[in-house]
Parts: sequence; structure tokens; C-alpha cells
Amino acid sequence: MRKAIIFLVCCMTLVAAQAQRVTRNYRDVSIADALRQLAEESRDYTIYFLYNELEDFTITTHVKNKPVPEAIRQMIGFYPIRMTQGEKGEIYVECINKTEHHLKGLVVDENNLPLPYANVTLLNPADSTMVGGGVTNESGRFVIPNDHGKVLARITYVGYKPAYRQCARDNVGTIKMQPDQFTLNGVTVKGSKQLTRPTSRGILANVQGTVPRCCLTCP
Repeated sequence: MRKAIIFLVCCMTLVAAQAQRVTRNYRDVSIADALRQLAEESRDYTIYFLYNELEDFTITTHVKNKPVPEAIRQMIGFYPIRMTQGEKGEIYVECINKTEHHLKGLVVDENNLPLPYANVTLLNPADSTMVGGGVTNESGRFVIPNDHGKVLARITYVGYKPAYRQCARDNVGTIKMQPDQFTLNGVTVKGSKQLTRPTSRGILANVQGTVPRCCLTCP
């Protein structure tokens, strides 16, 4: 019995070692083109997708020594794209929101460097209700399904002021974010520490250089 277990473990290790792995550098490459290349080179998986549905979604990422399904998940990132696997090596990749038009753009910081993982929310200009949204990828680009015509795009990123753009076209171009801070007499102010906090005995004030005292009369 012991020999059989050892033999089984060895076989499993050999199969795992032979599984196809992917190492690729992608720079502003369409996911459709990347998937087509993987489908042509893959010996373990059959990849199904609609080229026209995914050609607008571009990626910039480095995939290092990953199995094909994990490589595809990394490529998808925060895009509204879903990947499912079958029992016999089938991989299905599709856009979650199937629309005729996609709103595309690039978000950069004050130095024109890409801002990855910025939130992009699409609002109805009439009443500011949310009609869609997405997140920028590693290269600061976003692609959001949109069949609502004119929308108001709200872009937010930690440490930066929210940016707004009226969008009536499929490509809104580059959106430059501005730091959310101000300068006073040569000192940059980014935030402040809370000096008071509520307790069961009242409000506790914490003043630097003094012993914390309760601001209310305590029993």
C-alpha cells in the first residue's frame, strides 16, 4: 500500500510539472489579441471568446510563470469580463455587460504618470444617478460598457480631487488628476489628527504636552 501511495504522489507531481505555464509581457495589447495568441499556443485548454466583444479592452501587465487560467484572470483584472472553465479544459471569456459602445479613457496623475485602480463612475447628467462604472487597469486605462449616450464620468482616487467629465463620445481621452491638498505659508496640509473622542464618561481631549482630561463633568 505504501508503494502505491508513493507512486500516485509521483504521478501527480509529474502531471503538475508538465502543466503549461505562461510568461508574457503585454503593453497596450487588446485582450482579444492576447487570448487569440494563447488559444493558438495552448495545448491543455481550448479558449472560446468573441473577438469583437473584447477588442476594446487593452492590457499592460507582466504575466510570470502562471497556468493559463491564472494568466487570463490577471489579464482581465478589474475589467467587466468573466472567465469560466469547463470540465474538459474549455475556457470561456466574455464581457459581462454586452453593449454596442464602450467608453474608453486614460487616467494620469499630476506628472502624467498612469494611475492604476482609479474608480470611474458613470452618472446620468439629468439626475446624477449611477448608470455604470469601472476601474482603471495597471496602465491607467478604463473601458466601460455604455449605451446611455451622454454621461457624466466621475473619477476618484485616494489623495486626489475628484474629476468630472461630460462624455458624449466613445473615447474621452486623457484625464489628469490633481492632488487633494493645499499649501499654507509654505506648509503642505494633507490631514489632521482627531484631538477629541467620546468615552463613557464624556469627551476626552488629547492636547499635545498635557495629560488627557475629560471635557465634561465626570461623576
